[in-house]
Amino acid sequence: MKNDLVQATKWLKIIYDFELPDKNLFKKHVFAGKITNLCNCGCNSFEIEIPSDADLEPLAPGNGLFFEAAFNTNKDDVVDFLVFTDDRGYLSGVDITYGFATHAPIPNGIELHECVHSQFN
Repeated sequence: MKNDLVQATKWLKIIYDFELPDKNLFKKHVFAGKITNLCNCGCNSFEIEIPSDADLEPLAPGNGLFFEAAFNTNKDDVVDFLVFTDDRGYLSGVDITYGFATHAPIPNGIELHECVHSQFN
């Protein structure tokens, strides 16, 4: 599946719809930032740059994994979302992989079904 700004925006919409502790805060981070560095290995990961002068409440106390969610699909493996924050606790990137902790290409025509794993840090 091609990784571009349109697809990255669709993935963010899926994250918006997930049961986040504070959806509005997450959306503020997305709207304050800019999608950058679209991975071209086939995984659909991307980074988000939030300006240094942005006045936001942090999502987390510092850098690292903010949350992970994996969904069954109409294919043989799950799609795994790993959402990261930077040193400020601001949204910094989303890894989207086919399978847990892999960078296998996301297959064309993939459909997400039920969430089979989620973890907030």
